[in-house]
Amino acid sequence: MKDSTKSLLNLLSLCCSMSLALFALTMLGRLLGAWLAWDVNESFPFSLKDLIVCLKLTWMGVPAGFVFWYFYYR
Repeated sequence: MKDSTKSLLNLLSLCCSMSLALFALTMLGRLLGAWLAWDVNESFPFSLKDLIVCLKLTWMGVPAGFVFWYFYYR
């Protein structure tokens, strides 16, 4: 139990890094999909709705980080 603070900080950093990675990957995927479907004569099809979807998917980093942390310190 003497490493509980260090372990808790590792959990926090792992969840944050997983969230950032998921945000970057979903933004890249959404932008790539919008770019591939883009008709040059119209406006770019990326909207605020797509950004909200990316931010919602960012919350999946917390359980993913917890799963990695749990099996590492088990």
